[in-house]
Amino acid sequence: MPGILSRAEASLIARQQWTQGFKRTRIRPSYDGLGLANVPALILQWLGADKDGFAATTLPPLQPQLLGDELVTKAWEQWLNAGAINHVIFLILDGLGYDQLRDLIANGDTPNLAQACSSPQAFFMPITSVFPSTTTVALTSAATATSPAQHGILATSMYLRELGSIVDFIAWRPKISPTNAPLLDTQLNPDTFVPVANIYLRLEQAGVNTEIVNYHAFKQSSISRYTSVGSKAGKDGFHGYLTPQQGFVQLCDRISNQVSPKSFTYMYVPNVDASAHRHAPLSPHYRAEISGIDFALQREILQPLQGREDTVLILIADHGQRVTNKEQILWLNDHPGITDHLFVPPTGSSQARYLHVKHHREAQVIKYIENYLDDDFMVISTDTACQLGLFGLADIPPYSRDRIGDLIVLPRDEWSCFHSFQPVSPEDRKNVNAGLHGGLGRAEMLIPFLAYRF
Repeated sequence: MPGILSRAEASLIARQQWTQGFKRTRIRPSYDGLGLANVPALILQWLGADKDGFAATTLPPLQPQLLGDELVTKAWEQWLNAGAINHVIFLILDGLGYDQLRDLIANGDTPNLAQACSSPQAFFMPITSVFPSTTTVALTSAATATSPAQHGILATSMYLRELGSIVDFIAWRPKISPTNAPLLDTQLNPDTFVPVANIYLRLEQAGVNTEIVNYHAFKQSSISRYTSVGSKAGKDGFHGYLTPQQGFVQLCDRISNQVSPKSFTYMYVPNVDASAHRHAPLSPHYRAEISGIDFALQREILQPLQGREDTVLILIADHGQRVTNKEQILWLNDHPGITDHLFVPPTGSSQARYLHVKHHREAQVIKYIENYLDDDFMVISTDTACQLGLFGLADIPPYSRDRIGDLIVLPRDEWSCFHSFQPVSPEDRKNVNAGLHGGLGRAEMLIPFLAYRF
């Protein structure tokens, strides 16, 4: 497997790299069969829920054979043909990028994941995240088997024309507001916001016993609602945990006591990402966090479920992370040559900043960036981003296009582009996260794909 892994990695990077205009290679997302959103489509196919026209609205299933490497294709086909798949565990470890996992394995921090990844029972390779490589976008793709352009969640912070407001899609509230109160359903309803169906509902309609194991406070949160609307899994089938270790116990109990001929269990763990944001990826805190998860995963899942040959664990991340270079931070508040030409403040993320430009002002914004910021940042139009396939395979629907704006600012190297809705204080300039993601950098975009047969 190590030789196959290195070949898969090299082929994926060669296929998805974008070098023009950047100081370091950038990785374009794959939506055609080598990316995060293709994984749920694969699960739907395995469990027989890709019929009745639903497959026409989703992305194609994951297809490692697209790498064009004979050994990778053979390994994948051998793994697929090893037996029937009737029960699937879909585990997402937030923030555990492929490069980070390889480092953890090499340094002995995750011995059990190392063993699982190299096992004859496993198929392991890197795939890409979505763009932007951030949680709200990725989790919605994971829940719908669609691209960001299709499902319309294109950043954590987006401008909604219908509200005339910038909305925080984790807190489900206006970014500029005198209170922290979430938006009411009568203002913005999570149950009707995403225009595509979720995989939980489709699996249930196909007769698959479907449940969710997630942090207890996320039950019926806004993101839980818009990613599982209409399904039993999002309500009665939601099992809340206090710690990931408890979640693994619940997950094992569910599989061990399964009586349905087919089942699907989704589990999400946010802890690794939270540690990386606060302490930086691959810091001692980060390593301690994932080491604890590695131990519990072996004790509560991998070991107890051995021998259940028709059960498969799919382990991926939503994105990776990179260390924030605090010497390479641009605050847009310091550049009225950009912000004075916007009709709303900048949205998006520090690695992909969306600019909603006043009518006929695009040329002025582009000229300013090229004159003053060109060494460290590039600016592309929304049309160019769509042509490059950053948001999906097809033309971007009008509802998504409105949320991206007119121009996108991307760092050429390891810079970050911040913006504050208030005057930026010296403390603000110092107190930025130690780790970040959202861009096209390798550490952010490459994620692990582990398919493991028990």
